[in-house]
Amino acid sequence: MLQHRDSRCQAEVYLDNNATTAVLPCAAQAVLHHMQTCFGNPSSSHSTGIKAKVELELTRQLARQVIGASSGQIVFTSGATEGIQTSIVSALLDARCRGLSGPDTLLLYGATEHKAVPESLKHWNQVLQLGATVQAIPVDSHGILDEQALALLLPKAAMVCTMAANNETGVKQDLSKLEQLIRAVNPQVRWMVDCVQALGKMTLDIANTSIDYAPFSGHKLYAPKGIGFLYVRQNTPYQPFIAGGGQESGARSGTENLPGIAALHAIFTELLKPAGSVFQSETVLWQYRQQLLAALTELFPQLVLNSDVPYIVPTTINFSVPGFLSKDILDLFDAGSIRVSAGSACSSKATGSFVLDAMGLASWRSEGAVRLSFGPAMSATELASACAAIRRLVPVVRNCCLVLSDAQTTIAAPLTGLSQFKYEDLCSYLLVCPHSRDAVIIDPVEPLVNRLVNLVQGQGLHLKAVLETHQHQDHPSVRLDLLSALGQPVLPADTDLLGWPQATNSLQIGDYQLQRLATPGHSPDGQSYLLYQHQQILGAFVGDLLLPGGFGRLDLAGADSQAFVHSLQRLKAVLHGETLLLSSHDYAQRFFTTWQLVCQEVPGLADLVSSGTLTESWRQTLQQQAMALQQQSQYQCGIVEVSYSDAKALIGPAEIASLLLRNPTLQIVDVREPHEQNAGELAPLLPANAAVQHWPLSQLAWALMSGALHPSQQLLLVCRSGNRSLLAAKILNRLGFEQVYNLKGGVALLS
Repeated sequence: MLQHRDSRCQAEVYLDNNATTAVLPCAAQAVLHHMQTCFGNPSSSHSTGIKAKVELELTRQLARQVIGASSGQIVFTSGATEGIQTSIVSALLDARCRGLSGPDTLLLYGATEHKAVPESLKHWNQVLQLGATVQAIPVDSHGILDEQALALLLPKAAMVCTMAANNETGVKQDLSKLEQLIRAVNPQVRWMVDCVQALGKMTLDIANTSIDYAPFSGHKLYAPKGIGFLYVRQNTPYQPFIAGGGQESGARSGTENLPGIAALHAIFTELLKPAGSVFQSETVLWQYRQQLLAALTELFPQLVLNSDVPYIVPTTINFSVPGFLSKDILDLFDAGSIRVSAGSACSSKATGSFVLDAMGLASWRSEGAVRLSFGPAMSATELASACAAIRRLVPVVRNCCLVLSDAQTTIAAPLTGLSQFKYEDLCSYLLVCPHSRDAVIIDPVEPLVNRLVNLVQGQGLHLKAVLETHQHQDHPSVRLDLLSALGQPVLPADTDLLGWPQATNSLQIGDYQLQRLATPGHSPDGQSYLLYQHQQILGAFVGDLLLPGGFGRLDLAGADSQAFVHSLQRLKAVLHGETLLLSSHDYAQRFFTTWQLVCQEVPGLADLVSSGTLTESWRQTLQQQAMALQQQSQYQCGIVEVSYSDAKALIGPAEIASLLLRNPTLQIVDVREPHEQNAGELAPLLPANAAVQHWPLSQLAWALMSGALHPSQQLLLVCRSGNRSLLAAKILNRLGFEQVYNLKGGVALLS
């Protein structure tokens, strides 16, 4: 759905309809009418109540027509999750009555089911003390249930749960084939089919099936949130989940949500129109899909579909792009006012997709999966706007070197200084001289190779070396692969095993210089690379010798605690306390550290290094400290979070001038990445005289090294959602920045 914002901003293009949909105008009108005019309680016996009851029953009849259910119960619910709970409780109580319990009794669900299903099965299995085994039915690489595996499991099954269409991939199951198999092997098993993503996208004829339970949700099909319905087959065991006044013929107590039911009435009426409906035909939906795919492929020529015809409904496009995490693409799209998701909205904070993992797809596809979903009532105008919005990002990804193209002629923002790229807890670095365009890459990892190749080639960099700080034990070296991809094969005689040029301890990268310092300890071949500019040390790449929060593991093969102490002595001799130390791992999302911070975090370490005497007690302490660091994921710092309402006043049009006069050191710092900044500028959301510095999180270390940010400044940090700016605020606070503010809610709440 197309939504308009401030005239200075791009119109929002909403392509996350599998998560939720906008309410159709006709449904919204019906809601308002039944809230203000026809507002009676369907249980009341007076005329107003009778009118409400008629509306209720008319909608129930329309629901039957829409899903093809001439018999059985239609029970109005609060949504699909309630319908799922009711179905599972009913089936499990029936199983207990039939003496089906214990670990030999199976409760089956498709491995790609929405989490609401397996979690509900586990919950009610425990609450009802059934003691059954909850087990996933495997799927093939297309997301289709494995019929052979299902056939082996069915004889012991008390319940089997499947989907009509998957919410992440759009994969539809062949319900007819499933029914033949299920009823041939186990006629008595209770069968629930999640039909949430089916309405308006595929034909349903439930009366002519043996499906026992089928939950539906209104907000997935243009109704408000909080309304849905459940189909229960005739003579199927049913246990009311909510008891009370006996509404819904005793099937679901509680006063019915008549405004929501009226919205369903309006939507069902549209669905059943023989002509002139806002809902598109399946043929048109497939055409829309092809047009959206054409725009996406123009944006990402290497796009790979994770689900495709003939296994899917047309309204879901699930794709991955080599070299991109899903977050990269989501941030880019969101900056360009395009709303998509990485999968189920209910598991948006998860890393990777359990659905694609269950399909056996490569990890990069799971971790890079993006779901674009449009609704069956999408108009041609909305389609055109969506395609145009996607194509507006083409020059952005090319100019920012996210993808390469022969048509690329300009660079929006030449990369300079140091960039830190992260993949999970792994860190890689790219150092670029702004004048000579010389560059060096340090500690590359496989998932980032495409990104690094695109940057080097797209920005026309002169790559002087690809270095590693040590031979990593947790991932293979990709140094030679990276050089080969760049057309720069290196002969073994030219460099050592870590990529350092032979017969020199100094490497010039334009205005910068790297000096090598042997620092074994975590690894016997460990090297640190000291970064200088004009004889002044800016930072040090220390591999896993020192990490943000501690230091690398000393219990691995080749690790040497005494060598570790000696290496720290050598390193300390050339550093000052606030020199930034850049590691190859970052387990706690701290990005970098300093010698001063390491000494604070490991009490007694400074004295140990000064003395150089390593006792057995200290050796054990070092190993324990290093292992404990791997388990860390969070840390707390004193950060002031500015709420949306406060921040709106803080940087609002009327207040900004006087605020800047009162606080001349205040800086607004945009920590979004360059492609986000190019896709959606912050300036239109702020007063014309608001000054903004652009320091992406990936270049925060360089902002500190170059002196662009320093502790005396008062900073207001912003990003898309407020999460990365909060992270940046914590990082800076840890380094002594005391006047740091985070815009809670981020740019999303300014638009």
